[in-house]
Amino acid sequence: MPQADLHQFEEPLEVSTIDGDHYIAIAAPLTGPYKELGNSIVEGANLAVQEFNETEAQPNHKIGTIIIDDGGLVSEGLARADLVIAQGALGVVGHLNSAISIETSKKYSQQGIAEISPASTNPKLTERTDIKGYVYRTIGTDRQLGDMAAKYVMASDDYKRIAVLYNDRAYGVSVASEFVRVLARDPEKEIVLYQTIPVRTTDHSLTVTKVAETKADLVFFIGEYNDAGYLVKELKRVVPGVQFLAAEGVHHQSFIEIAAGAAEGSLVIGTAPAPESIRAKYKSKFNKESSGYVGTSYRATKLLIQAIKANKYKNPQSIAETLGKNEIFDPNGDLIEPDFVIYKVLDSKFTT
Repeated sequence: MPQADLHQFEEPLEVSTIDGDHYIAIAAPLTGPYKELGNSIVEGANLAVQEFNETEAQPNHKIGTIIIDDGGLVSEGLARADLVIAQGALGVVGHLNSAISIETSKKYSQQGIAEISPASTNPKLTERTDIKGYVYRTIGTDRQLGDMAAKYVMASDDYKRIAVLYNDRAYGVSVASEFVRVLARDPEKEIVLYQTIPVRTTDHSLTVTKVAETKADLVFFIGEYNDAGYLVKELKRVVPGVQFLAAEGVHHQSFIEIAAGAAEGSLVIGTAPAPESIRAKYKSKFNKESSGYVGTSYRATKLLIQAIKANKYKNPQSIAETLGKNEIFDPNGDLIEPDFVIYKVLDSKFTT
């Protein structure tokens, strides 16, 4: 995920902390253009904490949450990281934006605190030797995203002329580059448009005109749900036959709401759905289908809590070491088997 623009006058989403005997931090943008994705991180983490407290917690060992809004800004993330450290968090679930996760992990690791991100996809996050053993993620990487999208396009004879539109952040550049690199293996596929789209763009008329002129069969978009919603609405009005494919930052119900009926038939890469029991609890609590990073955040939080329990609710450094021994992670802290899937929007819902 990329870094956001300034948004100091925006009200945060309403989220609730959980009281406990031991605390973990949940760090995500609750203001700015990624706030709905940030909220999905908090929601998934809170579900995992509540589940543990209701079914496994022993007396005097309930888990509580410290929820911080990093605003999608590195400076804010670093300032909030100091608060997390000062409050003695046993571990951190977050952040969403890769740039923030990379910078804050330096502070957390120096204090022996593990950070496990449900959303940061930049490969650099886990490739640095100075933070090894303290940084993990429950999502795949930009390379895996671009590779999956390219192979999907290559497997279909319907898509020969491809337009690539990506946001003007490291996330967009990274995934788009990998997509183009892999797609180049197929001589029958042609990139007819390769263009950046600034974050928070609502008028896509000029871009869509270019797409129409290129006679593209498919548009691959790398960005977030809000920009994608406005883009696909204009795209389907001008070029109704073009297929829309988007990266995981678009996997949120808000995309469908913004695009309205224009989202129907869109393909969106996302993480695998949360367990059925969690989806049911989520729908009951929030009266909506889970999307975004609910599943990956729930999983990250559950892994962190189990490591905390295994270390008798103390010693963050030992908690980090326990996480590293989990067989789902490779030596860098990446998932050995990332679980990206492709959703199709049908009847205003994401369907695998």
